[in-house]
Amino acid sequence: MTANYHTHTARCRHAVGSDEEYVLAAMDAGITTLGFSDHCPYVGFDGDYYSSYRMYCDDLKDYCESITELREKYRGKIDILLGLETEYYPALFPALLDFLRPYGIQYMILGQHYLDDDQHGTWTRWVKTEDELIKYADQCCEALRTGVFSYIAHPDIVGYDRETPEFTREMRRIARCAKELGLPVEINLLGITSGRDYPCTQFLEAAAAEGCTAIIGRDAHTPHAFYETDALEKAIKMAESAGLRITDKADFHKLENYYKKL
Repeated sequence: MTANYHTHTARCRHAVGSDEEYVLAAMDAGITTLGFSDHCPYVGFDGDYYSSYRMYCDDLKDYCESITELREKYRGKIDILLGLETEYYPALFPALLDFLRPYGIQYMILGQHYLDDDQHGTWTRWVKTEDELIKYADQCCEALRTGVFSYIAHPDIVGYDRETPEFTREMRRIARCAKELGLPVEINLLGITSGRDYPCTQFLEAAAAEGCTAIIGRDAHTPHAFYETDALEKAIKMAESAGLRITDKADFHKLENYYKKL
């Protein structure tokens, strides 16, 4: 694969390496299109709460300027896109879109790490009840229908028992929504390299049954992620076994175009 659109930076405080180190590693690994999509700052939380795994609002200007400068510095050698990974928190999302508008962000990918929001809700890895699973699928589908997300990252991150019919049912519902909207679903390489329970066969088979395409996301939190060839080969084999077609194509100007239409 010669493209990766799921790349973090040290601003989220759980990734390491300079922005340029990610670019250099990506080029060395044969990547020709690199999308940065660090964890998006969020606005509107109660009081002085702020989550510990995303960049601060004050970091956004530096992030955008740095990625834009690297785009120009390496123009002709690698295509660099400016994006963000974010959750969809219905009550806060309109204010977030307003906040992001001046910064020239080209795309967003959906990474739904919490139900409701991370101040009041449940971490998706802790989802254990069917009602919570349904709520996760509801929130993901509602997010995709906003028209601003380019794809859904690690849709099978939710911690519900993968061996149940409810899991397959709700994963198919997310996949069906993505297919209807023409959006890929992600096969997440960080899940493979860290030994997590995603990507999982049950989701990949559900996505294939709904006719989805899949995009491989390295979810890079270190420049070394671009050299994880074993994980990449495993992801490709998982997709082939499930009958799921891999692509590196999607609309990575959806947010940019959304703002142009306002």
